[in-house]
Amino acid sequence: MLKISAEDIMNVWAPLLGLYNVLGVRTFPERDGIYLPLDPWEAYANGAAKDIEILQGCDKDEMNTFMGAIGEEAWNAWAEGRTAEKLAQLTDKEQALVKSYLNDIQGESYEPTVNLFSQLMFVAPQIRLSDEQTKAGGKSYTYYYRVESSQPYIKAGHASELPVVFAHPEIQEFTGRAYDETFSKTMRKMWVQFAKTGNPSLSAAESPDGKAHEWPLYDQKDRQVMVLDEHDIHLAKESELKIVDWERTYFLTNYYMP
Repeated sequence: MLKISAEDIMNVWAPLLGLYNVLGVRTFPERDGIYLPLDPWEAYANGAAKDIEILQGCDKDEMNTFMGAIGEEAWNAWAEGRTAEKLAQLTDKEQALVKSYLNDIQGESYEPTVNLFSQLMFVAPQIRLSDEQTKAGGKSYTYYYRVESSQPYIKAGHASELPVVFAHPEIQEFTGRAYDETFSKTMRKMWVQFAKTGNPSLSAAESPDGKAHEWPLYDQKDRQVMVLDEHDIHLAKESELKIVDWERTYFLTNYYMP
């Protein structure tokens, strides 16, 4: 292997990645027991990051970004094979839970699998990260971003918050529109406040929208998240929002780790 150039390896390997190759994503970290020796969930639960404050969360329509990038037909073709591959890793009982989840999602042909892979790759791991960090006595400030782009496929998809966070609307053309400036400034102020103090909460005097935003830590009892809506930044319990399907998708974090 050492005699083979990196370029030759990528030329052979990249086409095998299917969707990821189309999107230009060439590789993902793998837990190999050497450079990544620990189970990440166990590491968090055992306090590996308990002295580090974390600000993290997910978007409402995470996987829509990827589906929108390649189109409905290409997505369905990829998702069919990928879903079968994932199901093959599960027990019969687990397969039944996932199939039940898929069957309950109504809408366009792509929506069941888009929702499944949003849960698998982003949403359930995000909630579990907050759970494990909290169990260890660590701090996690958790958000749920719901501001939709003007693109019907993308909605509030993966990375659609980046123009807001970094104040560069041109960096994500798929959002298709400018977002409310007061909302954008308030969200950025929260991120800056967290970087400065370790707590993203804002007083009314500090907040660009003139409203106080007390952002509590995620905890095992209430599981509160900051809902980032364009005209209504507010707190809500995960149980009210039903961000993750605790019975039918949360267990998938045992198979997939971001």
